[in-house]
Amino acid sequence: MGNYSRWDDVRNTRAPVAPERRAEIEQDLALGQLIYDLRTEAGLSQRELAVRMGTTQSVISRLEEGGGARNRIDTLARVATALGRHLVVSFPERVPAVMKDAVQVA
Repeated sequence: MGNYSRWDDVRNTRAPVAPERRAEIEQDLALGQLIYDLRTEAGLSQRELAVRMGTTQSVISRLEEGGGARNRIDTLARVATALGRHLVVSFPERVPAVMKDAVQVA
């Protein structure tokens, strides 16, 4: 994931949050970063990804900024399909230490 300075800026523009919400927000930002990385790796603009998903560029922007997809598996499935990827939802007893192209939410 390579756009760290952008995500630092996003984090810094958000209002301070209670510690109990910090992990949730970090997961949202990690998912946004993953979507950004996969989109740019595919050579797509936000607008091009939006067209493939049948949505608007502003929706993609919100997703990449860590908002808008909370608990919306259907939205994430559309992102995966538009990027030629697969969405896998799993409930393993143990999560591997390293997960390529994934965000651990738990």
